[in-house]
Amino acid sequence: MKKIVSLAICISLMICCLSGCKNDSKSGDINADGMKIFISVSQADDFRGAFAQKAKELAEKSGAQVEVVDEKNSIETQVSDIKKAVSEKYDAIICGLVDIDTAFEVEALAGDIPIVFFNTCPEDDKLDAGKYVYVGSNEEDAGKYQAEYILNEFKSSDEINVAIFKGALSHAATKPRTEALKNALRASGKTVNFVFEDTAEWDNVKAEDMFKLFLKTGQKCDAVACNNDTMATGIIQACKDEGISDIKILGIDATSDGCKAIESGDMAFTVYQSATGQGEMAVKAAIDLANGGDLSGFKGVTKDKKYVWVPFEKVDSSNVKDYE
Repeated sequence: MKKIVSLAICISLMICCLSGCKNDSKSGDINADGMKIFISVSQADDFRGAFAQKAKELAEKSGAQVEVVDEKNSIETQVSDIKKAVSEKYDAIICGLVDIDTAFEVEALAGDIPIVFFNTCPEDDKLDAGKYVYVGSNEEDAGKYQAEYILNEFKSSDEINVAIFKGALSHAATKPRTEALKNALRASGKTVNFVFEDTAEWDNVKAEDMFKLFLKTGQKCDAVACNNDTMATGIIQACKDEGISDIKILGIDATSDGCKAIESGDMAFTVYQSATGQGEMAVKAAIDLANGGDLSGFKGVTKDKKYVWVPFEKVDSSNVKDYE
């Protein structure tokens, strides 16, 4: 089962600052004896908490000393903590950026210390094989999977009316998830009407309020594709309040609430992004870079060795129990 740890555990993890104990039990052939790894998480939540927990566990099993910090969505705090990690001579940094625009500043602060970015991907020109890399899931795949589900559900229809709720415009996942969804729908040859498209900034209450306003227009809507499950739960509530039950609602992330909504029949589809898989891969990448490697031979590494992709997985009523 792929259940995400509770928020309480996540927050507890984020604020812990661990001493340099070593675990004699190594993880496979990964050896990080004497290595110090700093994990900077932009903000504590289920996904990032599960990522950090897995990264911490694997790093310690490999012999590393680990410090995990919750930056509480503060750029200033993250910059200060990165400076501290540099002054304390950490060997590698795993960083979930609070703001994508600070990538260059964080790299400048790190100097010769390699960085593995996660969750928020810097621009390609900010990445450098063997030094600054990104571990995550290819966001375009999530959008494509949503489109595939919609097209399959409405395969007998020549025209489909779709509403789109986007995440924060500053977040690196928003644009690729949205554009891949739209491009795949357009390429189907069907008439696809995008009857609504706006950002609810990942928030369920904003999504609910915005969709209720849309419903007042009386426009037909067959499916609502959200950039994450949290916004999808807002759409679900709006539909319940308005007595609507014939709209297909899609999310991304396969959160606990998202999976419960699929089980209850309120949500049709989501896409699982493996927090634990990314956490494991991020640690392996950090150790490899700290040892002078360039990720050669890593599963999912791109040809330019700047990215390591951990695959998304499709989730619907047929397999949702595997993700609870």
